Amino acid sequence: MQDTVWIRRLFFALAVLYLLPVWTVRYLPTTDGPCHTYNAWVFHQLWSGEASPVIREHYEMNVRPFPNWTGQAVMAVLLFAMPPLVAEKVLVSGSLLLFLGGAWALAGAVRPDVRWPALLAFPFAYNLIFQFGFYNFNLSLGIYLVVLAVWWRHRTRPDLVFAVKINLLLLLCYFSHIVSLVLALFSIGVLWLATLRRESWRAHLLHVPILVPQLILPVWFLRSQGAGGVPPSSSWSFGTLLSYLVPPKVLLTFSEFQGWLAAVVTVAFLLLVVLTVRGKIVPDDGNRRKILVPEDGFLLLTAALVVLYMVAPEGMAGGNILLERLSLYPWLVLIPWLAPRLGVRGRATAIAGLTLMTLANLDYLVQWHGILGREMDRYVAGFDAVRPHSRVLALHFQRRGPAGRTEIFGHATGYAALDKELIDWDNYQAGTSFFPVRFRATVRPDIWRTYIDPNTFRVRENLDLVDAVYVWQMPPGHPLARRLRRFYRLVADKDGGTLWERKRNRHHFRKR
Repeated sequence: MQDTVWIRRLFFALAVLYLLPVWTVRYLPTTDGPCHTYNAWVFHQLWSGEASPVIREHYEMNVRPFPNWTGQAVMAVLLFAMPPLVAEKVLVSGSLLLFLGGAWALAGAVRPDVRWPALLAFPFAYNLIFQFGFYNFNLSLGIYLVVLAVWWRHRTRPDLVFAVKINLLLLLCYFSHIVSLVLALFSIGVLWLATLRRESWRAHLLHVPILVPQLILPVWFLRSQGAGGVPPSSSWSFGTLLSYLVPPKVLLTFSEFQGWLAAVVTVAFLLLVVLTVRGKIVPDDGNRRKILVPEDGFLLLTAALVVLYMVAPEGMAGGNILLERLSLYPWLVLIPWLAPRLGVRGRATAIAGLTLMTLANLDYLVQWHGILGREMDRYVAGFDAVRPHSRVLALHFQRRGPAGRTEIFGHATGYAALDKELIDWDNYQAGTSFFPVRFRATVRPDIWRTYIDPNTFRVRENLDLVDAVYVWQMPPGHPLARRLRRFYRLVADKDGGTLWERKRNRHHFRKR
């Protein structure tokens, strides 16, 4: 018992330490994070009635029961008590603790006396999807683990309390991200079949009516958005799919150097799988045990999720990066199945090894967040001279940070927009129909291609929409500077960013 308490304390101490990368920078260096934070602020302003005229003129609330609500709704509430950047960090910290706590809870629900393999979840906390800044999905990943833990713990007693609890969790999962909701239902289905027994089939059948209501919102969403997607593996060959899954390339966020982490994680899983199988076949006490037990349903679920990953499309229902997301789940659901018989000394060695891997990865994360955080500071400082309440368009000739793999500047205008109450034309979420905030149809610009290619920006045609242009890392002598100079004046040029403000004497503009 004392050993279990010690392991729990170690796990939660590491979980708190894993928040360091979030709180050691001013601006989180993720791709979409600034967009989420900015839109949560816009929603808060509209909801509280404090929105300025320019915000009310350009944005409206989009209140419908679609996914992608949880992250921005939580931040919008937090903004009553704290500034946006702090609210974002609180949300991200909560999602990290929820994920790690979910892994711990699931391991304990399946094997209360063998929780320490949950240490394997730490490398997956700052995964590629986290680095993309998909806050809702990251929240849903932790909820997914909690859902499985609650279902497994109470699967033999599906009473009214359980029905309410599991449905509330699944509803929260849906409002976070539909992929995790669908996979939660799929996972419960596989585990339900794996644990079906003749002597308890009547109680087992009660799970069906309990879970059926969870189909309503996903069916509505898929019908409203269209479930069509990219054909399965249209650009991913079988070899590419397999090599991305093993070792888990979803752990590579900043540089190829992180391949060491993926390799160590793979070896750790492989060793623990072999030792778990060996313990089933050759018990320590010499007595024959049942090789197949209910917990083996998680091994079956792992295989089912691998197959699903292999045959899934690359995106659907307006979403993308589906395969990268799906590659996470097989690793996570394998953790509660692991139960190697190592003895006291062997278990201590395994825990020490996993702890060292966790701390080494943390050190790497803190270093790179510091490097990229300073880059974000430099980027946002370029907006210091912009007039408050301006409508700003950012043009990026470089969207990645020094690491080369990580796109951090693409939506970073959202951070600058918070301070000056700007209208950020790079706000892609407001241009879709499934986020809580959207552009009003009367003001929405047609300049989305500039995100990919700044050369496509038609300067004169968008004068009535764009008060200021921020250009990042434009090569010297680029023709865009000449085009901008005809209608905008350069007001700031520092650290790779140039800020252009629209000239006021419109009658001096010459036609092109």
